[in-house]
Amino acid sequence: MDLLFEDGGYFDLTTFGLGIGVKEGSMSFAPKSEIILSGCDEVEKIVKKCGLKYRFLKKNGDMTAPKETILECSGNAKSLHHAWKISQNIFEYMSGIATYTDKMLQLAKAINPDIAITTTRKNFPGSKELMLKAVMDGGGAPHRLGLYDSILIFEQHLVFLSDKQELERNFKIIKKKFIEKKITVEVKNLEYARYFASLGADILQCEKMDFETLRECVALKEEFKNITVSATGGINVKNIADFAKTGVDLIVTSSPYHAKPLDIKVQMRTTLKGADR
Repeated sequence: MDLLFEDGGYFDLTTFGLGIGVKEGSMSFAPKSEIILSGCDEVEKIVKKCGLKYRFLKKNGDMTAPKETILECSGNAKSLHHAWKISQNIFEYMSGIATYTDKMLQLAKAINPDIAITTTRKNFPGSKELMLKAVMDGGGAPHRLGLYDSILIFEQHLVFLSDKQELERNFKIIKKKFIEKKITVEVKNLEYARYFASLGADILQCEKMDFETLRECVALKEEFKNITVSATGGINVKNIADFAKTGVDLIVTSSPYHAKPLDIKVQMRTTLKGADR
């Protein structure tokens, strides 16, 4: 997707109509509140494509204070206005996700310093790359990139394996065939968790369990030494500490994708003396 063309189209009617396109100026970006910065790589591509001179004062993943300048760039008004809004949108949306992820991580690590925060593939279609980059800038990691990079057995798979012998036979096959991959199974209760742990599941993904059941699933690690236990389903900044207290190894969540965009102020200036605005 050409982000510049999506916003700018064939020409800027306002800048063209006002006759200011060739005038020289500068533009700077700074947050209105403290943020974890994300989006620098994408914005750099945009300002380069617009032919602007630029200088980043912060990088992806940096904690950035209110009014602290992120980026300064200069060039003609046509190019500045072409890069302006799409760059601002990228910073605001991606930094919102990164900052939210960081907040979840800090809350969880205050309980368990070794816990991991991972995000699902429930991202808005077409935005996966930007969302995942923002999550990683905030200290999180992708739970799975897609169907192709990991094995995750859902109930929707198991409906096609209603025969227990067939299920157990095919489970052994997939473990041997993809020996380098960990096998994750989403489980809905302790009985399911114990059963798939006994079959050799590497990760038990506990879906929408109450805290008591989660703790019981975590206790299975005493019997099945190599399993990892994750919690998923409705986890956000308000309740992540309670989930971390259960002893799970990782959190699987979609909530950072719904983070509110954060305000990034853009200042535009002309290089003509006395005409600053």
